[in-house]
Amino acid sequence: MSLLRGFQRLKSVLCVQVNPGVRRVSAASAPVQRKDSLVKMENPYKKAKKGCVLCNIPVDFKNTQLLSQFVSPYTGRIYGRHITGLCGRKQKEVSKAIKKAHSMGFMSVTHKHPQFMKDPKICVVRRLY
Repeated sequence: MSLLRGFQRLKSVLCVQVNPGVRRVSAASAPVQRKDSLVKMENPYKKAKKGCVLCNIPVDFKNTQLLSQFVSPYTGRIYGRHITGLCGRKQKEVSKAIKKAHSMGFMSVTHKHPQFMKDPKICVVRRLY
């Protein structure tokens, strides 16, 4: 009986099967290509880098229209990073450029120029009423 089972095992190993879904055990078998193999891809859970609005734009103290976007129209105060959404380096550049424009006389210190009041808003400012 055990001899019969041994032959059945050898027959299944040596027998050539046509079904590609069944694996064969033999020394001469080629590597089997599987349809469900791993695919290299980027991490789908990785958050995209948030780009700064001014990272590709040079900041100049003479460009008062750009600088006025980061100043409060009523008080003349410079908006902070949490409002402007700028990176630290560009926020510092904007602040220095605004202060230089104030000292050179290109921008008003106390309020925003009326000519720039209708410009599109870059900063999101929520007012508490």
